[in-house]
Amino acid sequence: MKSFMAIPSLLLMLLVLPCACTAIRNGSRGVNEDAPVPDAMMAIRSKTSLDTLDTGHGVYMRKCGECHTHLLPDEITSENWHVIVPGMAWNAGIEPAEEKALLKYLIAAKKTSP
Repeated sequence: MKSFMAIPSLLLMLLVLPCACTAIRNGSRGVNEDAPVPDAMMAIRSKTSLDTLDTGHGVYMRKCGECHTHLLPDEITSENWHVIVPGMAWNAGIEPAEEKALLKYLIAAKKTSP
């Protein structure tokens, strides 16, 4: 019998990541009205196009509340968003281009949030 340690890391990730969504589910799905809406000033400050920020905001509003409460950009450090977004994007089936836009939005929104 193979030990637990013999399971390849990719297989282990396939088993664990879907649980992450369930583990943080708290029943209050939906849109977060406090999320900053991209505007020209956010685009200028972040040196990111408004189109990219709009795409990221749309992904945030549409996908991030499917499994758990939206976390506002300021609730997580920029460094941690760089770790969290790839795992959650993979888990949620977000395409790579949308994942990049989402991360850019989250970082830009942190800089402009009160």
